[in-house]
Amino acid sequence: MKDHISSAGLELANVLVTSPPLHQSWNAVLDQKQKLPPAADPNQKMALDISETKHSNTTIISFLTSPVTLHDQQAMVSLTPKNADFSLFEFLCGKNTSSFAVNELAINFFKLNLTNLDIWRKKLVESSKSSRIVITGHSFGGAVATLFTLWLLQSLDLSKAKRPLCITFGSPLIGDEQLRKCVLEFSTWSSCFLNVASINDPVPKVFLTSQGSGYKPFGTFLLCSSSGGSCIEDADAILQLLVETSSQCVQNPVPNSGTQLFDYGKILNDLKTKALFRDVFELVEEDRVPLNAGIKTQLAAILGVLSSQSLQQQQPHIKFESLIKKMVNHERKLEMQKMKDYSSFLKLNENKKYMANIEWYKKESKDMEIGYYDRYRNKRYPSDVIAEEFTKKLSIYWLDTVTEAESKPQKEGATMRIRFLYGGTNYRRMIEPLHIAEYYREGGKNYKEKRPRHFVLLEQWFDEEEKKKKEKREREERENPQPRSASKSNSKATSVATSLNDDSCFWVHVEEALILCNDLASNPDGRQKLIEFEHYVLDTLKNFAVTPDIFLPQSSFMQWWNKYKDIVGSSYSSELTDVMRRRTYRNYADGVSVLAGL
Repeated sequence: MKDHISSAGLELANVLVTSPPLHQSWNAVLDQKQKLPPAADPNQKMALDISETKHSNTTIISFLTSPVTLHDQQAMVSLTPKNADFSLFEFLCGKNTSSFAVNELAINFFKLNLTNLDIWRKKLVESSKSSRIVITGHSFGGAVATLFTLWLLQSLDLSKAKRPLCITFGSPLIGDEQLRKCVLEFSTWSSCFLNVASINDPVPKVFLTSQGSGYKPFGTFLLCSSSGGSCIEDADAILQLLVETSSQCVQNPVPNSGTQLFDYGKILNDLKTKALFRDVFELVEEDRVPLNAGIKTQLAAILGVLSSQSLQQQQPHIKFESLIKKMVNHERKLEMQKMKDYSSFLKLNENKKYMANIEWYKKESKDMEIGYYDRYRNKRYPSDVIAEEFTKKLSIYWLDTVTEAESKPQKEGATMRIRFLYGGTNYRRMIEPLHIAEYYREGGKNYKEKRPRHFVLLEQWFDEEEKKKKEKREREERENPQPRSASKSNSKATSVATSLNDDSCFWVHVEEALILCNDLASNPDGRQKLIEFEHYVLDTLKNFAVTPDIFLPQSSFMQWWNKYKDIVGSSYSSELTDVMRRRTYRNYADGVSVLAGL
């Protein structure tokens, strides 16, 4: 893989330090501190002050905690289904990650202030529809702000609301690797977190006795010194930098974190001035590998070392070789992910072509007066083998897609499902009948007992979404009654000739009915089940929920009818048998009800 110059972290840092939201957030923290009483009540423990500042289209919510001593507060509590606090953040868990650990003090702060936090959450859900929300906090206030932002994100419909941004200053880490993985499961959530941390501030490192302490960062970190800064997203590199520079803070012991502030305002202003005057770090040239040169320059900027050649001499506690290796690997993983995303885009386009080929196969089968289900079941032509290849490729793609969506946390999985539900429903209705044809051609019975899970889930998700739409439609009709449109109720009738069966398992019912006809003598319940099948077919015809292909001369449905009419005899009468005997289905393809001629 070709190495690229890795200067994006420097460039992003320069953009951020000149952006108004970053400075406005820090000013909101300062203003909040100045408004608090000069002497805090020593008996008031775990108090949380939340303040609101407005700037045109941006609302800044700042968090400030009462002073806490962080030295001995590094313990994490594991949130599992058995834990009483689990329900607060259960939404983060998915199939692959069922539990995670969070700093115990942060959780306790959150619980004790839950009522007030919930009021703010509901308020921000409403305001996020029209205003950009920034959640901010300094030191331990930043830790609580981070938890609150996660809680807020799960309450928002991000297809309608603007994504909130959480900006923390000198915040300690709040959770473990499992929490980081949970956040990454949500495709857009990690980008909602910007953590500003000075290399000289002891608080971001306070829980990190070693890289094996259990804590792991997530989101983007603007690591900085008064000389420069760079943005890093690689959790392992961030962790190593924080741990290995902790010795620099020994002379600056961790204060009571809360109302005492490390001065990020001066650092941000210095970096803003440097960026505006282009007094910024430039790429080093002594390294022949551009990627390595870019990474060394980022590290020099973060650590305030003016020459990358003297990094090791000025920072002897940092293992630069392993650190650079981690950052190189991270950049390469990002490049591979871009290639994977592009590959997914290509696969999606390929699958559209496969579906188009199956649609053509369906049309060609209709012209042969057999229907694509029965043609595929018989497999007499070379084109049937080609259709089988397309079917396999489509099934592999959708099996992987559904499996990925199922493994996501509930909210992210639901968002993903809605995004592909239209395509997934078309796939299920078009391709599952061919899967059913293969199953019964090989002598199978009771298909639904062995139905592939991805078809089950696609149907379940579709039904859930349709139920939501129906409830919303009924609610809107109650609130704003309108005369019902006659054309709306006939929309399915006008398109029935080109549609797919609503029930992708329609042919299962037909196949099972054929089996019943053949085994009627040995099945005492067979006649009743055949009557139930009659009702099922009639309902689908009344609702124009099945295609006219079922009436083609060589279809399995017509095979069933030819057997069934001999079983029941001419004296038996029902709505469906009347439809079939009088052939009132002849104009069904034109949107005419099969009951019209009765």
